[in-house]
Amino acid sequence: MNPASQIFAICCLALSLLAPNTASSHASHGEPLNDEQAIEKATEYTWMIVERPELAEKLELDTLDASWQEVSEKQIYKKDLRYFIVSLYNASQKKTLYVLLDSFGELYDANFSGTFEGT
Repeated sequence: MNPASQIFAICCLALSLLAPNTASSHASHGEPLNDEQAIEKATEYTWMIVERPELAEKLELDTLDASWQEVSEKQIYKKDLRYFIVSLYNASQKKTLYVLLDSFGELYDANFSGTFEGT
């Protein structure tokens, strides 16, 4: 291999290392959620927990009754670039369920304390 070929090969390798790695990006998830979308996702997950007791068990929650499908207050309790914690207040139960979502809307956890490890 002549010196010009070697220099060209090294330059190509260096440029390929500088290019962004699109294979590991989050493009398949779409755009991060806004507050309104996070509240809607948390509401959908709450309905799923009501309808699927095995999901409540997986999240280490007591089974939620149908009254949780009629929560009276929904709001963002806490958020940062990586996650949302949405609070859903059930007036008939006088309890608040906190739902932890990643910024793309995936359910991580839910509880009644609002405290999650790592947040």
